[in-house]
Amino acid sequence: MEKISVALAGPWWGALTYSAPQKYPEGVRLLVPVGNGSRVGIALDGGLDGFDGELKEISAVIDDEPVLPQFAMPLIRWFSETYLCGIGTAMKTLLPANFLSGDELGPRVAMPRRIGVAQPDLFLYEPGDPVRLDRCAEMLSDGLPSLICFPVYDAAKAFANRMGGRAFLYPRGEVKAEWKAWNALLAGDTCNIVVGGQAAAMAPVPGLARIIVEDESNNVWRTFRPPVFNVRSLLAKRARLEGASLVLAGRMPSSRVYRKLGAANGGAESEARGGRGKNFLFVDLKLAYAPPVKGVQDALAVSEALVRETASAISRGSWALWILDRKGYAGEVFCEECGRSLRCGKCGGAMRWEISSDQAGALVCGTCRASEGVPESCPHCSGRLLTAKRPGLEALLPIAKTALAKVAISGQTPIVTITGDDNAPLRAAPTAPGGLVIGTRAALAFCDIADVGLVGWIDADGEAWSQEYDARARAFGLVWESRWRGMAKSPDDRLVVLQSRRPGVEWQRGFADDRPSRPGWARFWKDEMKERAEFSMPPFASLVRIEASARDVRPLVASLDSSRIEYWLSDSPDPQSAPAQKDAPPHGSAKSPRTTIWIRARGLSALRSALAPFFSIKRAGRGYPSVTARHE
Repeated sequence: MEKISVALAGPWWGALTYSAPQKYPEGVRLLVPVGNGSRVGIALDGGLDGFDGELKEISAVIDDEPVLPQFAMPLIRWFSETYLCGIGTAMKTLLPANFLSGDELGPRVAMPRRIGVAQPDLFLYEPGDPVRLDRCAEMLSDGLPSLICFPVYDAAKAFANRMGGRAFLYPRGEVKAEWKAWNALLAGDTCNIVVGGQAAAMAPVPGLARIIVEDESNNVWRTFRPPVFNVRSLLAKRARLEGASLVLAGRMPSSRVYRKLGAANGGAESEARGGRGKNFLFVDLKLAYAPPVKGVQDALAVSEALVRETASAISRGSWALWILDRKGYAGEVFCEECGRSLRCGKCGGAMRWEISSDQAGALVCGTCRASEGVPESCPHCSGRLLTAKRPGLEALLPIAKTALAKVAISGQTPIVTITGDDNAPLRAAPTAPGGLVIGTRAALAFCDIADVGLVGWIDADGEAWSQEYDARARAFGLVWESRWRGMAKSPDDRLVVLQSRRPGVEWQRGFADDRPSRPGWARFWKDEMKERAEFSMPPFASLVRIEASARDVRPLVASLDSSRIEYWLSDSPDPQSAPAQKDAPPHGSAKSPRTTIWIRARGLSALRSALAPFFSIKRAGRGYPSVTARHE
């Protein structure tokens, strides 16, 4: 009997060792016993854990030969190392669910080996969607096997329709549909140009020669379910492994790409086109009318300039968007006695107040959407002075109706609310000649299907209020997107109104400086990257967050100390909040208190070694810490 190493989906990092009648090549699926049941795993080369006791024997061999495409295992190993998780977790995250269910694969064509052939990166930064997508389509006209991925599936579907029968649309991610598409690609039964959303990142394209990442700076590329990772970075690594050319496209570059371009040509101003600063109108919120919102500490300002420009756009037969990225009636509830905000007992996310269902309303977690009743006292200090802050869309709607009535806009003018949960109003609204859409950032999708003449940011500062290191970049990217998004032939006709407490300064300077020869994002990234470099934030260093139970904090800290890894502890999910004392009781659920450990690392090998003992299968009975690594 031989010892073999098998990777299984699970929270532990290491592979498990089994006995088998022979060695199996890496990539063969095996059915192995685990506990009282059995699971499907994948044979690995090497990696034996040195266990000297009696080994369990494998139950069955599913495949006669390795079934994964050649790029898959190297990419899975890279994912495991980069995002600090086990190979089994990486497999479960990246491969179709049917792989680990043991489903049979269909016939396969030969996958030409291109691994190791270096190709130069290409950059396509053009703010106008029609121009940029036309260039992508022209690039694909050479017929080379290509994969083009979009951060949002609807955009991928629209581009596939644009390509006609020359492209294969990879499904959204449904289990059966994805397995069928995977087998069709391996069998060579589809076009050699594959278009898809994030689920297409691992689509097996025989002879892949090109990967296009569209809208590469979009924050949507970063997943929100653990393990948290950036799909764009996954696609870039895959291009390296397969020797395919990598094309990065979008309205503006991400921080990592800007850093690379900036080193090459002083900021990449010549690589892209901007617009004209006159398309941005800055409004000082301190001078705007701010009617009080019942039950909420803060007011919600709607400036005269915003109402005037909204009326002008609607009178021209265009649509206006008002963006307020806060659902519910208020975005935050806090205790005036202890100063803490109410957090979700399940995940620790911020709770918002919604009253649309009944007068009392409910608290809803903005992260996991858990719902609970509004408490009579603070769960932290039992204080009874609970106050709502940061009014949301539910509070904005009546203010909008009143404001439009004052400028003699007809009562028949539609006012549509879009939050992202239900886009049916978005699809139905364009039948009207013009109107007002009120919504979260999800409402920007309206630009794809209607003539939008104005986009108003009700609280532009609110988009950058978070203290996370990339909050300003996300805010700038959203406003820049609102300026250009859509297939309109005359994007210069769109006006963006930014209501702000510091209009046109700090992170907004790039909009005022936007010129055809120097896009506004070049100014923004120049300032932003200087500050990130000073504080060793991504992309200059990796930012790692570890959430651990109270009993694991001391041994974790001891392991980090012995490895000489610098860290700081906090009871807040915010990486730039004030550090807490090591022995301070954490916030959150009393049932499962968690403490957050933050690390800025230039490399991950030492950190991975320090954390490895806490991700052994021997700890299955006591649970595992949660680790998130951000690199850009």
